[in-house]
Amino acid sequence: MIKHFLTLEWKSFLRSASFKVNVALKILMIFGALIMLLYALGIGVALYYIIKEYLNQDPLVVVNKYLIFYIVADLVFRYFLQKMPIVNIKPLLVLPLKKNKIVSFGINKTMISFFNIIHAFLFIPFSVVLIIEGYSVVGVLGWHFALLGLFYCNNFINIFVNSKDVVFYSIVAILVLLGALLYFNIFDFTIYTAPLFQAFYNHPYLAAIPLILACILYKTAFSYFKKNLYLDAGLAQKVAIAETNNMTWLDRFGSVSTFLKNDIKLIKRNKRSKTTVIMSVLFVFYGLFFFTGSISMYDGPFWR
Repeated sequence: MIKHFLTLEWKSFLRSASFKVNVALKILMIFGALIMLLYALGIGVALYYIIKEYLNQDPLVVVNKYLIFYIVADLVFRYFLQKMPIVNIKPLLVLPLKKNKIVSFGINKTMISFFNIIHAFLFIPFSVVLIIEGYSVVGVLGWHFALLGLFYCNNFINIFVNSKDVVFYSIVAILVLLGALLYFNIFDFTIYTAPLFQAFYNHPYLAAIPLILACILYKTAFSYFKKNLYLDAGLAQKVAIAETNNMTWLDRFGSVSTFLKNDIKLIKRNKRSKTTVIMSVLFVFYGLFFFTGSISMYDGPFWR
């Protein structure tokens, strides 16, 4: 069945109207992915020795302290770039295939995506170096499998973030709140997260918790997509409230207002355009990192 799904994916790629463009994009994406994987591999091998030489601290303790930021960054990165199973599911609904097989293929495809593989290139070398340097083999394996479970939790959380507005706004509110508390030195949550990650090494059996949580999220995602596996219902775009926004405040621009209204409506309807607008606004404040002294690294003459 997996071979059949892969064959359908390959035929869809070859028969696409924009086949040549897709080939060029795929080549560029593969080239970029290989570069990122090589960087991740290099960092994974050298990270232990860099921390040991320049910080003279326990590398595992240092990594555990900042690991929460890496996991949050991974979730944000996935939200903007990772494709959702719904993209893969829709074309298969017209074929004589069972629901379970279609949903499993769509979700499993996200599990072997680049966004999960890159973590292996970073943390497997780092784990191997830890073992070589005398750390407990069982402890390192427990710590590594705990991270594996957490990254797959991110994978399934991202599915719900892209599918349900309630989850999206809840996650954003939590991240903004924690970021603000940390920035204004009100509450440093790393005091609690660092010992938690360290506990996965000290007590390897605790790795079962994130792995079980990942399994629960997988089952939840599976049930959600199976329940809504209908083009005319679950997978169709829902309009709960019909809104009419004439944007009369643009009428003062005369005939140009018609084009402005159309542009704004198109931006509001598309995820990629909305993301571009949000990121553009955020980058307006990027210079504050340099001129407020909030990040000591940016004080150097090179960055100036």
